[in-house]
Amino acid sequence: MFKHLRIGYVPYNSDLSHPDDRRRFPFFAERNDVHFEVADSRKSYDVVLLPAPANLSQWLLYKKRNPHTRFIFEMVDSLIYQSDTFNTLFKGIGRFVIGKESLPYLDHKNLLIKWLKIADVVVCSSPKIKKEIEKWNTNVLVSLDYLEHEYKFLKKDYSIKGKMKLLWEGQGVVLPHFLHFKNMFKQVSSFCEIHVVTSESYPLFGQFVKKNVSTILNQLPIETHFHKWSLNSNSTLFSQLDCGVIPLNKDDIYGWHKPANKLISFWFSGLPTLASNTPAYTDIANNTDNNLLCSTEEEWVAKIHQMREMRAEEREYLARKNFNFAHALYSNEAHDMLWINLFENLNAIQPKKAEVLRPNFSIGSVFGKKGNLAGEASFG
Repeated sequence: MFKHLRIGYVPYNSDLSHPDDRRRFPFFAERNDVHFEVADSRKSYDVVLLPAPANLSQWLLYKKRNPHTRFIFEMVDSLIYQSDTFNTLFKGIGRFVIGKESLPYLDHKNLLIKWLKIADVVVCSSPKIKKEIEKWNTNVLVSLDYLEHEYKFLKKDYSIKGKMKLLWEGQGVVLPHFLHFKNMFKQVSSFCEIHVVTSESYPLFGQFVKKNVSTILNQLPIETHFHKWSLNSNSTLFSQLDCGVIPLNKDDIYGWHKPANKLISFWFSGLPTLASNTPAYTDIANNTDNNLLCSTEEEWVAKIHQMREMRAEEREYLARKNFNFAHALYSNEAHDMLWINLFENLNAIQPKKAEVLRPNFSIGSVFGKKGNLAGEASFG
């Protein structure tokens, strides 16, 4: 049994309030009486769970000092596809400047790849990303979020009164995708309105510049309603709305490869849902017989019309069928088994050694000083 292991967990937020803390390993640990502590790089652990947004260079140094510690590297988003200038410069040098990395990297993606190579197990969030990661590591598992406890099936009335109330919920940083669908929203605006559940603003460039979501919503040619995200009230709000929508712009490769958590959360909420035909949503939809994915603007408009024209009983049947599917494959118990199997099989894996880090530039080349970081390590 693995409960004797000393487990260090590197959190997304120090108070464990981040959605990925609430919905992933800490929730599993609470449900299964698994002891862990917030990881401290000065201490020794049998296993460290390391998420991709953490101080990866600091834990790379730790791995060199503690070669027998096993690492579970968690990359639950499609970070491997980020390659634009912002992510090359800000996530490379910028994370070092603001103290989120102990060593500077010109290209943050290279640091991610180092961890994909040396992790004993990589946890990702879609078969598509799993296949990509297997270029560097063969021990890759797909694990979505624990969602069943946060999204409740409270909806009882599937009749539509007045305009059909569309729902989108998520992080505001995804909202610019809506601008790609302005014409679609315009074509359905006569019989639809959209309710957006998110925070009031989202980070535009790290945490330094934020953008109000109203600047996006005000550009949409459809009646919009903003609701501040609240764990306590979301379920009740969802039960009053008619149809979930998840439109994603295929030209945004990072957003296009996001995991299927949002679709599953809507299914747990009892909402019939229309979504773009992303790789993650297609993987799930292929196991159902409902045709609710959209590949073109014309298809979006046609299927929104179709949803509006269904009888209430048809929408309820669709919602309950998808709820049963989600419950069968993505229940809390199903997620428990994945984590239990991960830990039980971890001892059979020989711990990997950290790569020797070769310098490709010095701090002096960035800040005008000679040498590297306190002689701690060279870096690349």
